[in-house]
Amino acid sequence: MDLIQRTRNGLMLYPALWLVLMQTDGYMRRHTAFVLIHLLIMLTLMVMRLIHHRMMVRDDVSRIELNRRMFRAWSVIYNLYWGVLCAIVQVEPDAPDLRWIMLLTTVGITAGGAVVVSIDRVLPRVYPVLTLLPTVLAVLPMGGATAWVISGLTLVMAVYAFGLSSMVGKDYWARMRTQALLELRARELEALSRTDALTQVPNRLGFQERLDVAWRDARRRGESLGVAMVDLDHFKRINDTFGHPFGDDCLRAAAQSLCEAVRRPADLVARFGGEEFIVLMPNTDLAGAQAVAERMLAQVRATVLRQAGVDVALSCSIGVAAAAAVPDQGPDQLIQWADRALYRAKQGGRARVESLSASLQGTVPAPM
Repeated sequence: MDLIQRTRNGLMLYPALWLVLMQTDGYMRRHTAFVLIHLLIMLTLMVMRLIHHRMMVRDDVSRIELNRRMFRAWSVIYNLYWGVLCAIVQVEPDAPDLRWIMLLTTVGITAGGAVVVSIDRVLPRVYPVLTLLPTVLAVLPMGGATAWVISGLTLVMAVYAFGLSSMVGKDYWARMRTQALLELRARELEALSRTDALTQVPNRLGFQERLDVAWRDARRRGESLGVAMVDLDHFKRINDTFGHPFGDDCLRAAAQSLCEAVRRPADLVARFGGEEFIVLMPNTDLAGAQAVAERMLAQVRATVLRQAGVDVALSCSIGVAAAAAVPDQGPDQLIQWADRALYRAKQGGRARVESLSASLQGTVPAPM
């Protein structure tokens, strides 16, 4: 697409230059039919290439290689056609001024065009040859000093155009690689900013973003949204007894267990803070959220870590809430309900699931 943008203005340049150049030495007046026929051909080629460019922009990505080959073919035809016209003018006996002006114009076009197409692998190599070689082949058989000067000038400019395009192309792709690397690093940093470094599950920011999206989707579709707050039981005692590094191991193991218990791709396990996790369950009513919470409870309780010759079994308390999204409320109260349900689970002896559900338009008393 970048190559299309680069070459679009050049397509209109050729017919305009042809029409202006043909005024030299009264050439158009003497060869009106010749000039107008080739002007019409160039305009036709220009229109066909513009149409092809528009088709390439709209085309499927799977056809990119075919479109690339077609683009190169059109460029070869267009440039070779101009090169042949330049060669024809060079052998015209009645246009001495036009010969030099046409040659200098073609050399300028070649240098500029080689830079324009320098980002392609093939065109910079063939562009100078296609545009300038016909002139050399036409002039050399004429013999004489002038023919050698024209041929030498043409060959020197062809080599120069090739070298210039090669340099510009390398700079372009080096810049593109740097830009792609910077974009990749930016995406990685963005992902890291939403990921908990210890457990490798989304952090609170990542969860909040997913929650907002899930809430809007649920409101649009008229669906329920479930949330579960998970708190590891007696985590402070584990840290005090076995040390914080082992506590970190417990958090990682708990996060893995919760992720294994949550089976739907749309569900999300995130670390809410400290030893608390939160689970988002789109399109889930209270019964479904409770079933997932019971599975998470069993999965965590089945997790056993060994430290200093002692088996440490994990345990957790879970508070579950579910509600239908309504237009005049946000999801924050759903999290508050899950937190209240978690409070009840901990007050009720831990290692259990408590649930809470109501309409968001109502109120839920805080636990006593």
